[in-house]
Amino acid sequence: MVSLGSRQAYQAISQFGANRATADKTQSGHPPRHKHASHLRQSAVDQAPSTELHISLPPANNPTALNDWQQLETALSRQERQQAPILAAQLAESLRQQPDPDVYLRISTHVLHPNEPLANKAILLDLLTDTATPEALNQLLDFADLELDPSLSVLVLQSIARIGDNRWGGQFHEELSPTLEAAWDNPMRNDVEFLAALAKAIASIGAPKGVAQLLQTVSTTNTSQDSEATRRAKQEGAFSAIPQIRNPAAAAALAKGLEQEPIGSAAFDASGRGLASINSPNATQILIDYAKDAPIESSQNLAAWVPQINDEDSLKQFAATPENAFKNPEVGAPIQHAADKYRDNIAATNPVIQHGAKLK
Repeated sequence: MVSLGSRQAYQAISQFGANRATADKTQSGHPPRHKHASHLRQSAVDQAPSTELHISLPPANNPTALNDWQQLETALSRQERQQAPILAAQLAESLRQQPDPDVYLRISTHVLHPNEPLANKAILLDLLTDTATPEALNQLLDFADLELDPSLSVLVLQSIARIGDNRWGGQFHEELSPTLEAAWDNPMRNDVEFLAALAKAIASIGAPKGVAQLLQTVSTTNTSQDSEATRRAKQEGAFSAIPQIRNPAAAAALAKGLEQEPIGSAAFDASGRGLASINSPNATQILIDYAKDAPIESSQNLAAWVPQINDEDSLKQFAATPENAFKNPEVGAPIQHAADKYRDNIAATNPVIQHGAKLK
């Protein structure tokens, strides 16, 4: 849903350039992805008069955020490229503590204004990515609904893709996932680059439902009503994004895929790659337990997954797994190889082991 901030920013800028006869035309000729995007088209301001922007905006609800914004706005106007990112990080923290729609409106106004330097817009988009709250994410998705200049559109999609990488407060922000999941299911949002950005963000956040959604996309049981082109774009985006998963909370969803999807299928391989990419003891134990009774046909998959794991505790789990624990030795061979390599590395750095003690 297009936010009030983006709509107000657009309306303010459109009024600023209301004397243009071509204000409502798009440059690309393609329909917008969102049903409200026609009210927000960037092309309506692309040819605005080349003068300074003076728009009266409502007062902010968060005085701290407003003060931080005013400092950042001053730094941007002076093109203080080193100071601006520092002030943007300060504002991001204020917006995490207390979201302020009016500050978001001010950000939108600058991002959408044609006279704002692209470097300033990049800083503001990075600000939204670093804020990594539902409000900031919605603002980025609103921008993605617009007919933007190509260079700005690329920056917006990059910001969406990276929003899950920010783990402020030392945690994965799974509260962002429902919004991304809804956008993924929206049939109006169907261009390849946008879907790839969504998939990357969903995987980086790693919420169980979002990960299950990506797996379902590449599953042989996918019954989506999307067009063939959209389905293919989603499958490619999901398959490429799943190795970006790091959230241990996603392990259960990936384990389900490992057990239920046919060996050799894209969803089966994606499930194993996802577990390996988490690089945590719980996810690694799932792979070990699977390998113990796995059919020999899965040996090549294990050989590709296991070397991706380098977490110290996971390597200890490999070393603690007996050689005879596997029904098919070929399936367990990659795990035993990783265990042997781990023991050798420990022995090389431990004089006691070098002189005959055996690592268990």
